[in-house]
Amino acid sequence: MDATLPFPSLVLRFAANPMRGLATARALLKGWWYKLYLPLRGVRFRAGRNFRVFGSLSVRGPGRVVFGRDVVLYGRVTPWTHSRNAVITVGKGTHMDGVRIGCIQRVRIGSGCLFADCRILDTDFHSTQADRRSPDAPVRVAPVTIEDNAWIAGATALLPGTRIGLNSVVSFGSVCMREYPADVVIMGNPARVASPLPAQTDVGIPAPRAEKPAASRKPLVVR
Repeated sequence: MDATLPFPSLVLRFAANPMRGLATARALLKGWWYKLYLPLRGVRFRAGRNFRVFGSLSVRGPGRVVFGRDVVLYGRVTPWTHSRNAVITVGKGTHMDGVRIGCIQRVRIGSGCLFADCRILDTDFHSTQADRRSPDAPVRVAPVTIEDNAWIAGATALLPGTRIGLNSVVSFGSVCMREYPADVVIMGNPARVASPLPAQTDVGIPAPRAEKPAASRKPLVVR
């Protein structure tokens, strides 16, 4: 049920599937509750209209978290910031399911994206050098960007410096740590470009049926 529809249309859709309508109404109420409650607690959080939460949301840290309109959350989503200057932005119409984000600098997610349970980090949190316990040991920090209409599958990790191009798909279990182009399928650990996206004309078209061999055909009998 879409809260942007006219009221009569909402009533008709609710009557057609009341259980789904109740679930959507509850998700909208939870979205409003988070939009009101989190800022009252001093959390720098903002979300656009039609924000729906079917699961739960945990926002922590001193940075800013900004969701666009029509964002939908499932599972437990945790956009956590770890510095005052950290910014997490999520574009309109993006759906997220069990996504965990750790941000010190910048994580930008485009519009119309689909996320399964993945991890997004713009920092390693610890140095990769042997003296990592030293306060002077360098820690890698680099922004993460996911362009519009990307699909990020489950059990994936987007590490510092990752950039996923427009429309691209990150396959299950991939570990990304560099820039990837638009319109590709990405897979592996470390992740690489596996193939271009299938052409739209190839999707949903049934394969032609193979003809039976001539020997197996029954002869035509004329009576």
